Amino acid sequence: MAPPPDTFCFAAVGDVHGRMDRMVSSLQTWAKSAHRELAFVLQVGDFEPHRDDADLATMAAPARYKHLGDFADYHQKRRRFPWPVYFIGGNHEPHGYLDTAPEGFLLTSNCRYLGRVGVVETRGLRIAGLSGIHDAPGFQKPHPALSLLGTVSNKDYACFNEQDIEQALGLERADILLVHDWPSGLVAAEDRQDFEHQRRSPHADAVGNEYARLVAEALQPRLVLCGHLHKRYRGTLKWPSGAQTPVCCLASVEQGAEAFAIFQVSRGALQEVTHLGTLPVR
Repeated sequence: MAPPPDTFCFAAVGDVHGRMDRMVSSLQTWAKSAHRELAFVLQVGDFEPHRDDADLATMAAPARYKHLGDFADYHQKRRRFPWPVYFIGGNHEPHGYLDTAPEGFLLTSNCRYLGRVGVVETRGLRIAGLSGIHDAPGFQKPHPALSLLGTVSNKDYACFNEQDIEQALGLERADILLVHDWPSGLVAAEDRQDFEHQRRSPHADAVGNEYARLVAEALQPRLVLCGHLHKRYRGTLKWPSGAQTPVCCLASVEQGAEAFAIFQVSRGALQEVTHLGTLPVR
């Protein structure tokens, strides 16, 4: 039986790190297996849309992690994203490129950066994004000018600041919120042991940041999507009003199926229908 006409699916994708072909191939495999089309794709940062080596040089990362990736083929129109892709910045991005338009822009066909803080409305959903991670020393400083590239650390471009948070708090509402790092206080008591001595989380209380949580509480979206820790997790943020927001944390594309989640919207209801771990992925 065909789904109702107001029913559609969209995908959420974790850290891509320049592996655009793997992202596209995995989602196309799901669509073919499920006999469904995707309306759009939401990506939670560390997308790494490097056009060339000059872009790559402006990314904050150790040299061993700097790889050009596949994006040049999409930018030069040798390949094309099959659906609209909306992404935010993580802590590994070519800010020499993205910060030429910090309000966001269309990089190539079907690929839009939401900016340092941005909103897009599509298919009846209001999607908000906050780029970057929290870094206490830089939080009250303006973002460095592009003219300073090469004279300051690339890491200085990879963080959100107080002005970004104020702008995000002023967005009023969102159905879906994209953040790179997790909101703090997400890990449930029964899961705390899984976060001990892990990458970027020496203990459960260190997971996430308070500003992502602050923005989530202000907007109280129907869904929060995040990445950064390269770990699949599903949790819930509970608010003083009694309302709750589900959070979908995604692994990295290089880790495979747990980097992906598929959501269905039907007659206004939004729910996760599967992650690709139960489906063939190549």
